[in-house]
Amino acid sequence: MAPPRMRPRFDLQLPVERERWLGALKSQLKDAPGSLRGQVFKKHAVVLMRDTERTFWSPYLNLEVEDEPDGSAIRGRFSPHPNVWTMFMGVYILLAIVGLGGLSYGIVQLTLGYSPWAFWIIPASIALFGFVYGATLIGQGLGAEQMYVMRSLIDRTCVDALDAPLGVAVADSE
Repeated sequence: MAPPRMRPRFDLQLPVERERWLGALKSQLKDAPGSLRGQVFKKHAVVLMRDTERTFWSPYLNLEVEDEPDGSAIRGRFSPHPNVWTMFMGVYILLAIVGLGGLSYGIVQLTLGYSPWAFWIIPASIALFGFVYGATLIGQGLGAEQMYVMRSLIDRTCVDALDAPLGVAVADSE
């Protein structure tokens, strides 16, 4: 079994135009009743859980759709909601600053001949860093079913875009 990845991603190559695929995604998001909502732009789309279904660990799917000579390339990345991602990054930065502060203060204590108790802050920061990292992996595991629902939507969108008549966008894209 592969280890869990931070912010899992996927790449798809399709023999359909970008506008056609984004139109199919817009149609899927509009017509399919369920727990998903999203926004579709010219070369970008986001898919997330409806507010009633969203939890702290719910995933956020960011899609980049680019034109290719033989169709389009879709690059998807699952991540936490941007607010949650920012909070985790803030905690990581705070722990790094606290660890560096402990190192600096410990060096000062050592230089002045005091007992360098501040060096204990470093392993405590590393342990908390590991705890936060583990919490992100647990959250990813708790959101795995919702990630599957989002990926299923993308797969259905690919089928719809491939089945649409040539030269016809599935829905108007903005």
